[in-house]
Amino acid sequence: MNFTLLGWNFRSTPLEIRDRLSLTEQEQLELVQQINARCGIQESVLLSTCNRTELYLYNMERPAEELLELLQKRWGIPELLETHYLLKDEEAVFHLFRVASSLDSMVVGEPQILGQLKDAFGRFQENGLTGRFLYAMFTRAFSIAKRIRTETSIGDNAVSISYAAVELAKRIFDDIRQQKVLVIGAGEMAELAIRHLLRTGIHQLKVTNRTFANAAKLAEQFQASVFPFEKLYEELPDSDIVISSTGAREPILTPERVRQSLRKRRGRPMFFIDIAVPRDIDPTVNKLSGVYCYDIDDLQGVVEQNREERREQSNLAEEIIRKELQKVMLWFETQSVIPTVKSLRESFQKTVDVELEKTLAKLGSLNEKQQAEVEKMVRVLTNKLLHKPSTRLKDLSVREDLHLYLETLSELFDLNPSNNVEEASPQPALKLLKKQ
Repeated sequence: MNFTLLGWNFRSTPLEIRDRLSLTEQEQLELVQQINARCGIQESVLLSTCNRTELYLYNMERPAEELLELLQKRWGIPELLETHYLLKDEEAVFHLFRVASSLDSMVVGEPQILGQLKDAFGRFQENGLTGRFLYAMFTRAFSIAKRIRTETSIGDNAVSISYAAVELAKRIFDDIRQQKVLVIGAGEMAELAIRHLLRTGIHQLKVTNRTFANAAKLAEQFQASVFPFEKLYEELPDSDIVISSTGAREPILTPERVRQSLRKRRGRPMFFIDIAVPRDIDPTVNKLSGVYCYDIDDLQGVVEQNREERREQSNLAEEIIRKELQKVMLWFETQSVIPTVKSLRESFQKTVDVELEKTLAKLGSLNEKQQAEVEKMVRVLTNKLLHKPSTRLKDLSVREDLHLYLETLSELFDLNPSNNVEEASPQPALKLLKKQ
């Protein structure tokens, strides 16, 4: 199969390293183009989220260890060698299906990962970095994820990192409804946090973002106040709860900035939740008296409480994935015989066409209807003769000595099959993987 998955996630890799793996969309494309050229990779997708960085690679010529060394030098992070996971073929497909279905998420059942995976695939597909194999694997993953949402209740009352952040805030304050909340950022995570906050009954909410128009749009949607990002440090002292989720490359809240805010609050504590990667808030802020600061990894504790009630549904979902995995692996194994079957049928068809033309010429007195009946009879006969060997070849596709059967058949009938697994799946239309 030659399908490779190389990754780092919240289980294997601490946040301070994941911070450094974060790339812009353009940087992701440039990195993949570089490793494709260096390692002879035919198809690639890079998934980069707060909790994981994963490379899905098909038909890589160079050893995975060589790729790992290349990435270690590219990022300048020695720990990559110690914290990575490397999966091949069936294990890689299984992992992809679990990721798409949110079974490998920090918060099992959260819906965001499926959208992130679709966006990642669509982006790399648009740039010509994927092909038929990854198309087949990813679209199957999307289909399985949808089925799991339909057939299990794993998504009922689904939680996310944003949800966990709000739950943590509710534990800190006796009555969160009376607190003044500031949300920094206007992306998906920020929007989710606001939705969860509003369900708690809070009514003093402010939003800011570097792009004011985005903040204004979000504030209008949820009837919140909005202010320019340049006034962040003026507004900060008036905030009891600060939830930050921007795409900044460096921390936007430092110990000195927070210390200045604390002086104006006269002993009132501040609660910070940093759900950004890289982090928006300098971790040393947590050392200040009167400050409670939590990042994504700290939210793991909140998430744990949700796992037990989801375990039963997760088991059902795992069973669905395993059955689908068997189908996919069987499908892939049968693809190895497709070129030979196709070549055999083409060879027969050429002979049939030639002989049919000769016969019809000899029987020149046939009318149009009679000629059509003869052609139909020959076509049916050809299909019947080829049906059994075609089916038998597919049955033999699971055997280790399959190549002997294919070689013998090719020798007997002078076949020249193009042994390309990709030919077995149709060229996808790009629009199929846009917003669904």
